[in-house]
Amino acid sequence: MTNVLQNFIYPSNQTLGSKEKYLRVEGNVYFGGNTLEMTKFANVQFDTYYNAFSIPLWRENVGLADTQLTMAGSGTVDVELWHLSNRNIKEFKQSVTIELTEDRQVVYDLDITNPFAYSGLVYIKIVAKRDVEVTAIAWQTRTAYRRDAKLGISVTHFNRKAYVLPAIKRIKDGLLDVAEWQEKIDFIVVDNSKNITKEEAMGVTIIPNENTGGSGGFTRGFLYYKNDTDATHVLFMDDDASLEIESIKRAYQILAFAEKANTAVGAALFYEDRPDMLIERGAQLDAKATWLAKFRDTDATRAGDVLGQELDEEKNEYFGWWFNAFPIEYTDHLTLPYFVRGDDVSFGVLNKFHMVMGNGIAAIAENFDYKVAAMTEYLDLRNKLLVNSLFINRPSRMVMYYWKLVLESVLAGRYGFTKVYNMALRDFIHMSPEQMVKNANMQDNMAKIKQISAENALHEIDLADYDLVRTNSLAEDSKVTIWRRITLNKLFFPLRNDKIIFQPYMRVPAYRQISGYRNILYVNPENGKGFVAKINRFKTLGGLFNGFFSGIYLLFSYGRVRSRMRHALPYLTSESMWHQILNLKDKD
Repeated sequence: MTNVLQNFIYPSNQTLGSKEKYLRVEGNVYFGGNTLEMTKFANVQFDTYYNAFSIPLWRENVGLADTQLTMAGSGTVDVELWHLSNRNIKEFKQSVTIELTEDRQVVYDLDITNPFAYSGLVYIKIVAKRDVEVTAIAWQTRTAYRRDAKLGISVTHFNRKAYVLPAIKRIKDGLLDVAEWQEKIDFIVVDNSKNITKEEAMGVTIIPNENTGGSGGFTRGFLYYKNDTDATHVLFMDDDASLEIESIKRAYQILAFAEKANTAVGAALFYEDRPDMLIERGAQLDAKATWLAKFRDTDATRAGDVLGQELDEEKNEYFGWWFNAFPIEYTDHLTLPYFVRGDDVSFGVLNKFHMVMGNGIAAIAENFDYKVAAMTEYLDLRNKLLVNSLFINRPSRMVMYYWKLVLESVLAGRYGFTKVYNMALRDFIHMSPEQMVKNANMQDNMAKIKQISAENALHEIDLADYDLVRTNSLAEDSKVTIWRRITLNKLFFPLRNDKIIFQPYMRVPAYRQISGYRNILYVNPENGKGFVAKINRFKTLGGLFNGFFSGIYLLFSYGRVRSRMRHALPYLTSESMWHQILNLKDKD
């Protein structure tokens, strides 16, 4: 009896990454679906993100002792076995010539218990001796499952059918309708917007839910699997995340084989507009910024960078909820009602999971840098303050962080955001457990946030209506940079009124580019909407003055908030609290 640990997969969608994320080719090589075709003398190498076999993952973190490489197809090939060691040295191991057959055959049978023989990535290179068709390649094991795992997938949706409906079809076609996986996988969508129809659901269970953000949506999914099914594990996934179905299969195999029963599996995150560059692969708490992504801007097409990720020995403290698979039995705390931003952090910190990541387990999402809105900025700051108070306790760092946000917003002319940051700070200072639970759906805040940030709200624009200046130059002499910063981005210099400077709408603009301009047109690259911000010296100085004293107020109030919120932590992470918020008792 053998179990597939990871199937070899090939590129099918540029959104998921370039060809080099999957394979490296020389000669005439064609791939589609599960088939790889090669003409005589062509070769394919698999020291890649999706297809290398990670010894640190499968031996160190999962506890496997053996693996076999199996292949099927037709034609004659040389199959070379290579090893990229923990010293980042490529080592040729051996080569065999085989005649491919319709049935899978074992090409290599590896004992991976010896750390001196294998310590990094194991991969193969295939050389075609004549025209070849490969119909299957996989790394397998003869080891039996350590547990009979049942993985319940929960996706939370709110008004993004363009993303969630393809996700439903993808998971249905790739898992739910496949006999091998039907007893291992379940799938639900928690519909916070209550607008997915029966026809759109394609037979998948849809759970209408009150909109309490991602915190409430994912918690509703967890409670469903814990109390109403025989699931042993739950996988949280965002509705806008694309991924290879193979990522879910590999996560399941890790959970089923893992020596440690409290093993949880996370996924790396890539952005759709740069799918080869890592955004995050695990994360930790950080005193300066509260949460800190690991391996940001690492190139997933480079074998050495992939190896570096696999050799990571720093402890992950939480996984992003775009993909987080964990055991129900070891979930002692639910998340606090953050709405969004920070829920995955506290969930990971409070539950003592053995956190595992591996190459080829990844999600691809919209670029967060373009998801700049008053509501998310409010929640980001308020919830970072809360996470810091609960788990880090560095108030001076958070005061500095708040001052930084205020400075960035006023120098960018985003005075509505300055007001939002002040509101977030004061709401944190006055936060209580009762108020947080009562306002879990954020209805009391949304209207106010919209009102105070109205001048920075995105709306339909026509670029032809503006006399724009565009510049791509970011180079600047260091002395000029220092002078510009001292003068608050030339705030007190004569400001140009005749032109409007163009800026992509992101969290932090290019201050060098907007320096000296009174009018700035911010445009969101994803939807073309924008607004004109006007630099006003009095508003800038007023925002800085108010921000300074608000930061001092935070410093003196921080301890009281920390005390009352930590005291209520057992209640704020309890199932009974979430039953109250989600009205589950009434439904039952």
